[in-house]
Amino acid sequence: MATVKGSRQHQMIVVPHRPWYRAWVFSLCVAALAALSWLTYRYGLNEGLEAKVGVLLERDALLVQLEQNDSSLAYTRQELADLKLGGEVDVLANEEVRQSFESLQTQIAELNEEIRFYKGVMVPNANEKGLRIEQFDITATDSPDRFRYGLRLTQVVEKHEYITGGVEISIAGKLGDKPVNYKLSDLNEEVVSPIKFRFRYFQNIEGEARMPEGFTPAEMLVAVRHSGQGAKGIEKTFEWRLKEE
Repeated sequence: MATVKGSRQHQMIVVPHRPWYRAWVFSLCVAALAALSWLTYRYGLNEGLEAKVGVLLERDALLVQLEQNDSSLAYTRQELADLKLGGEVDVLANEEVRQSFESLQTQIAELNEEIRFYKGVMVPNANEKGLRIEQFDITATDSPDRFRYGLRLTQVVEKHEYITGGVEISIAGKLGDKPVNYKLSDLNEEVVSPIKFRFRYFQNIEGEARMPEGFTPAEMLVAVRHSGQGAKGIEKTFEWRLKEE
């Protein structure tokens, strides 16, 4: 038998012609891809919303805790302020009690002194009778160059009658390095020297004076002269010692 040589023959398959099929498959793929994209978007959106809700809840919890901490801090501060105020009130109360006690003691001492004074005037039993310089005080004022003086004269006798006379008050010290002596009338133009007195039991003589600039006081001399036959004057020196008001 003869052999036929030539190109290789391929088997042929007959396929029906359907142009719409490819379009349908392509549309189906596009639809599937769109659906997958939409599902992916929804999943991401849901996850994002859940995360955001969680963050918001956590933030709200932190805000509540912060408010609670602020309230606790404010309460603690108020407690500390109350304790401090209470301590200050106690200190002030104790100080007021102490000052009141000291004031009462001073008043009692002054009253006892007044009682002794009046007893001595009204019921004299002292050896030193007659006109006396009972007390002399020098008190500071608000102005450093001014001072207040107070003199008390008494008459200790069996029979009290009016006594009259005059008082000379002078102040001794130094002006720089030089010793000087000023009369009270030199330091206060309103003072007339001698200062007149007239009393039966006692008399207080009070006033103010201004010291010269640069003057350093050392002592004050009080000289009392009273009128009457055979009357004797008395003098007394007082160290310069200011009392506080």
